[in-house]
Amino acid sequence: MKILIILAFLIALPTAAQVTGSTPSGRLLPKKQVEKQTDKQPEYSSPQIVITEPSLNNLNEAELNQSSTTVRGRVIDNSQVVSVMINNIKATLLKDNNFFATISLSDGLNNIKVEALNSAGLKSESVFRINNKVDSFAPTVTIVEPSVTRGIKVIRKSEVAVVKGYALDPSGVLEVKVNNQRASVSDNGEFSVELYLKMGDNPIIVQATDSYFNTRTDTFTIQRKLEDIITVGKYVALVIGINSYEGYWHPLKTAINDATEIANVLKNEYHFNEVHTLIDKEATRRNIIDKFEWLTSNITADDNLLIFYAGHGQFYKGLNKGYWVPIDAKTNSIADYISNNDVKTFLGGIPSKHTLLITDACFAGDIFRGSETEKIPFDPSDMSRYYKEVYRKPSRLALTSGGIEEVMDAGKEDHSIFTYYLLKALKENKNKYMDASQLFNDFKVAVTNNSDQTPILQAVKDTNDEGGLFIFVKRDE
Repeated sequence: MKILIILAFLIALPTAAQVTGSTPSGRLLPKKQVEKQTDKQPEYSSPQIVITEPSLNNLNEAELNQSSTTVRGRVIDNSQVVSVMINNIKATLLKDNNFFATISLSDGLNNIKVEALNSAGLKSESVFRINNKVDSFAPTVTIVEPSVTRGIKVIRKSEVAVVKGYALDPSGVLEVKVNNQRASVSDNGEFSVELYLKMGDNPIIVQATDSYFNTRTDTFTIQRKLEDIITVGKYVALVIGINSYEGYWHPLKTAINDATEIANVLKNEYHFNEVHTLIDKEATRRNIIDKFEWLTSNITADDNLLIFYAGHGQFYKGLNKGYWVPIDAKTNSIADYISNNDVKTFLGGIPSKHTLLITDACFAGDIFRGSETEKIPFDPSDMSRYYKEVYRKPSRLALTSGGIEEVMDAGKEDHSIFTYYLLKALKENKNKYMDASQLFNDFKVAVTNNSDQTPILQAVKDTNDEGGLFIFVKRDE
């Protein structure tokens, strides 16, 4: 009887499934609540970071040689990636959780930390190092043309110089400039450039820049001398000065001082190989003509001739001619004079490259007898070309103290007013080279402002003048 009662009790107990939905006190839960509690929960994990650039070795390091780099990679995650930071710089996120950011690098070891954050609030980081060897060395520069020796100037005759050399750097040469003119550079670092040279010293500055903007500068000097430009022949001067006239012609006071000082300045301060003088009693009509004949036979086509005359001049209106008056002219007869036509004939016959006649006498301007000839334009921006051009073309110029008029014998410091300012301009000139027009422009205003005469510089007609200019070359101190 007891056994039957126990079996009936066991049959009335709840099943195992019914127990799963019970509370700890044995109370039954609602069906929906039971189902929610028994659903499988999703599993979240931290983002996984994969670095694709730069390429890392087995020590988790990269070897670079640059001032900055781009870090690229991808985040593997089963949720949405919210942000990626690289050394506190926010990276750009692309599709499929790819990312990149550009960061600056310093020389030596750079620690790089990449941090990723997903939408579940989980973070992860990846750390690696970049061993950066920054290039701080400038390119090497070697000049092969012209041949350069330190402390010695390179001399060139031509107006164009070719500068060649090599610029080499392991990181590559970005550019080479010579005097701020970009040179052509080959793959093997060879560069070349053509430069126009001005007269005198030309500083040459070569600058080579590599890919990291390191710059190497090399400098030297190319000197272009006028002697090399114009193939100078001899410089010869004939200087005539007369004071002690007699008879019809009254003595002068300043002509001998004028001639003597001109001869000294030409010999001592300028490049004159020969200075011939006929002073006072030596300046007879015969001696002057003989000297002109000597010049005709001894001057060559490469030589430069300067003739200076200080003395009386005469002009005959009836004959419409002007004359020089030599020391032995005692009367007012043209038989004792030397006509400007005769002087002009000699100027055309003396086979010099350039002849400059300077006349400090009355009526000296009669020698021109024609319209002014054309001159080569003065170009201060390119003096070497200018001097080359004016020297290349023959010239026959006359620089006179006045026109067809009387001029002053008196002046300053025992010189005529014309020669005083002429000497002043020659002595105060600091330039190595000075042509006749520059000399004229330097003193003509002073003469005009301090006298009643007007100096003239003009080519002598019909004497083989082609528009060139006589060039004075200053002696080196």
